Amino acid sequence: MPRHLRFQSTEWSPHLITARCTQGQNLLSPDDEVNALITGALARSLELHRHEIELHHYAVLSNHLHLLLSARDAHAKARFMCHLSGTLARELCRRWGTRDHLWEGRYHSHELLDEEALVDAYKYLFKNSVKEGLVAHPREWPGLHGYAQLCEGASVVGRWLDRTRWGCAQRTQRGRAQGEEAYVREAPVTLTRPRCWAGWAAEVFRARCAGWCEAAVEEARAARAARWAAERRAAGGGAGVAAPPPPPPLGAEAVRAQPVFVARPKSRSPRPLCRAGCGRRWAEFLEGYRAFAVAFKEASGRLRAAVAAGARLPRVAFPAGGVPLYIGS
Repeated sequence: MPRHLRFQSTEWSPHLITARCTQGQNLLSPDDEVNALITGALARSLELHRHEIELHHYAVLSNHLHLLLSARDAHAKARFMCHLSGTLARELCRRWGTRDHLWEGRYHSHELLDEEALVDAYKYLFKNSVKEGLVAHPREWPGLHGYAQLCEGASVVGRWLDRTRWGCAQRTQRGRAQGEEAYVREAPVTLTRPRCWAGWAAEVFRARCAGWCEAAVEEARAARAARWAAERRAAGGGAGVAAPPPPPPLGAEAVRAQPVFVARPKSRSPRPLCRAGCGRRWAEFLEGYRAFAVAFKEASGRLRAAVAAGARLPRVAFPAGGVPLYIGS
């Protein structure tokens, strides 16, 4: 399946981003140290890209994470994700004592074109950790979840070690005497409202988030119960026999006790370019993306031809709206 080009139709468009761990391993498994590393990396990335990225919601499960954010443009989103994913890879591989890959390929991102798609994205993130049967409510999830900030008004502060300065300090006696704590910095993980809802009061937005969360949890529980009943019938329970209730969620302690280095292959489903409740907006986005893809391929072909001809500084203009990178021959 070919990769979609990185494309953004308008400035400050919201995106739902998903990044999965290699082979489905629980490399983001929640414990105090892993939670601190992820919080610090996220806070640092947001601090560095504070003028071009706005984070709205997040959910970090054991083997994947979701981010709901708005980006100034496709370049800004690419820079932010490059810094965040690279920092997490270094810190978590150091934590688990491995030099293998952390991420299974590149992250997936699709643009949210209207408010209906945006509300669905909020509800989807609230469902995470519940729909999988891990906990009964997102407030019980032992890892990082935007529920506490969005619905309970909690504040989250990340602590990160400036390893560049720390490494340089190890070359001097004075630096070695100071210890790591002298090079630890703090930054908040700030969640903002999407720009289309900027006029909402903070109390109104929090109440709506709480309503979306409760509705999402009920939907996840109902879907899980229906799936369990269907599995019982398929196993030979019969259509006229009442299926037993589904088993209770694993709970936070059982989640923490799950093994880390166990492969959990997942079948890949089609990944959309965008989501929208309005068919017209969806069609307009696809039309813009196709025009961008044609212009991108033409520019990429001219660039490769110029390089093959020996040009040192080929003059090629890539179309606006995407990230001008070419992968392949």
